[in-house]
Amino acid sequence: MENQQGMIFKGIYDFEDPSGVLVAAKSPIAGNADLYSGTTIIVKPNQVALFIYKGQIAEVLPPGNHQVKTGNFPILTRLASWQFDFESPLRCEIWFFTTSAFVGRRWGTSQPIICDFPGAQSVPIRAYGIYNVALRDPSKFFLTLVGNKTSCDITEIETLVQSQITELLPKALSVVPDLAALNKSQAAVAQELLVPVNASLQTYGIELVSLQIISLVPSQEVLQALDSKVAMDVIGNKQEYLLYKAANSLEANVDGKEKGSSDSMQLMMGLMLGKSFMDLDFKEKEKVLLAQEPAERLKACPKCNAAVNIGDKFCSSCGGQIV
Repeated sequence: MENQQGMIFKGIYDFEDPSGVLVAAKSPIAGNADLYSGTTIIVKPNQVALFIYKGQIAEVLPPGNHQVKTGNFPILTRLASWQFDFESPLRCEIWFFTTSAFVGRRWGTSQPIICDFPGAQSVPIRAYGIYNVALRDPSKFFLTLVGNKTSCDITEIETLVQSQITELLPKALSVVPDLAALNKSQAAVAQELLVPVNASLQTYGIELVSLQIISLVPSQEVLQALDSKVAMDVIGNKQEYLLYKAANSLEANVDGKEKGSSDSMQLMMGLMLGKSFMDLDFKEKEKVLLAQEPAERLKACPKCNAAVNIGDKFCSSCGGQIV
């Protein structure tokens, strides 16, 4: 007779998982296994089997064909005071564990993580990536995570790994030299994160084979500020950058075909901004002129303190009369 997992109860126990998601499963699902002298347990490659007798781990079976005999299972024989008489079988649980890696598992921060960087405090960061995970110690896994369940799949491990990564990520971000180098530091952060995460997961008998960070992204407001800083550095002059932004704003308003008071307001703001920058530019040039012209050829306007030539009757800046 064949049960739901494809195990044939003719003195043979084995396990297959067509779904590919089970990390551990009990055989049979309901009740216990009946072990007779000569019963065979087939442990396939990338599997490990455990005999559980009265809640204790009695035997650990590596890959291979294992025939039940008193000499083959000394711990189980001792715990059960077992003698094969072919009339009363020994009843125990058989658990099969998958030790091959589960690859391409995704992780990500459900909420932004607040981190500090040199020159930028309390920056919200979102992150996501992938990892490969494998079972390393079936005994630890059984004692810490399985409990009274009849199986355990990869989704339960994903929840555990996700929580550990999220908890330890802020400390790993300390390797980032500054906020501008955030994306360039993804590999370094992943390497820094892998060690403490595996130290935490070791308690459960599992290990991350690899961990990759695909993206580290600050909030949208921080990204816009970084874009503005880069643009300002490229243009090289703050006034010219602000004029460029104002011109783009006016152009966007025209392209958007906004009419009425909005057009007038945009035009007025653009003119005011242009005038203020022209005034600033004039004063800057005036400072340069004062520094370059001989002192005896210039004097200051008594009203606005602007530089005027000696002999001028009116100030070219404020229009006031010069006495």
